[in-house]
Amino acid sequence: MQVSVTFRQIEPSEALKNYVTERLNKFRRYLEGPAEAHVVLGLEKFRHLADVTLNSNGRIIKGREENADMYAAIDLVVDKLDMQLKKLREKLRDVKSERGRAAAAPATEVEEEASALPAIRRQSLEVSPMLLADAVELLQTKGKTLVVFTEVTSGALSILYRRQDGSLVLVEPEIS
Repeated sequence: MQVSVTFRQIEPSEALKNYVTERLNKFRRYLEGPAEAHVVLGLEKFRHLADVTLNSNGRIIKGREENADMYAAIDLVVDKLDMQLKKLREKLRDVKSERGRAAAAPATEVEEEASALPAIRRQSLEVSPMLLADAVELLQTKGKTLVVFTEVTSGALSILYRRQDGSLVLVEPEIS
């Protein structure tokens, strides 16, 4: 993000410029494409003013705040811009979902039931055969909280995990 800072009725300060740049760089994740920010920091009598204009792909977002402290004014205007960007992002997300619903075929009951579930991250792992003592050792030495293994003696699937209080729990599922 390209940030330009203008000082009005106030001494130019590299610290203020760095602070503004650091605070505005968090908006990169919200903005698409090249983004520009023009910041005007000024002083009127006893009020410190922070005026920010963001331009990203033709979308212009403005914010202005005043406070007795310049850093507080910058924080307030950044919070205001953050709220505006979140609203814009939600609005764009709603428009995209409406377009997707209109283009999609009618969903079956199974698909509707699946969409009611929360998002689930899938992860596959290799289940290696080992003794319970080896699994406990692996849990303690590697700092892991969960070990899935097959018991060497019985060939059954087992899950060993550490609870928050530090105790260990062995789960032996039964397939019915």
